[in-house]
Amino acid sequence: MGLEWILQLVLFGVLHWALAALLLQDLANRKQVVGKRKAPWAIAIMFVTFVGSLVYMLCHPRVFLEDDTDENNTER
Repeated sequence: MGLEWILQLVLFGVLHWALAALLLQDLANRKQVVGKRKAPWAIAIMFVTFVGSLVYMLCHPRVFLEDDTDENNTER
């Protein structure tokens, strides 16, 4: 194994876990998710390297928005 390959692997791992942390926080704060079960999403995000995170972002495109509130349920 060359040093360049090892550095790429480490960078990929760091990116995966940073993205996983962001998405797990989003998952914990959501009231509802596609499929209505959070545990399978958490497992996919953590253990299906990078693909699980990408699938979660595709199914929940509002990940990077500030909050997940309904327009009908606004408190004033």
